[in-house]
Amino acid sequence: MTAASRNTYCKWVENALRALGPSRPKVVYDWIRRHEPVPAADLSGSTTDGENLFEKNVRWARFQLRHEGVVSSPSRGVWALRSPSSPPSP
Repeated sequence: MTAASRNTYCKWVENALRALGPSRPKVVYDWIRRHEPVPAADLSGSTTDGENLFEKNVRWARFQLRHEGVVSSPSRGVWALRSPSSPPSP
């Protein structure tokens, strides 16, 4: 299987947060690994500076979703889906 697209990673992050509620990144990574069809190349791949490709892509997806107003950080180190009526987090 080829590497997953950025849109796919965004869907996976949303799915994880919908299932888990507010969570720390490690919990989100673990949920996605267990419940989504993550390509082996993403799980075992690394960037040129040695960073895990899968975790980097999950963080990128969370950043993108936060920029779009879908995800917030209710407290430091916690990711959550924003409710439609809640204001954006700082």
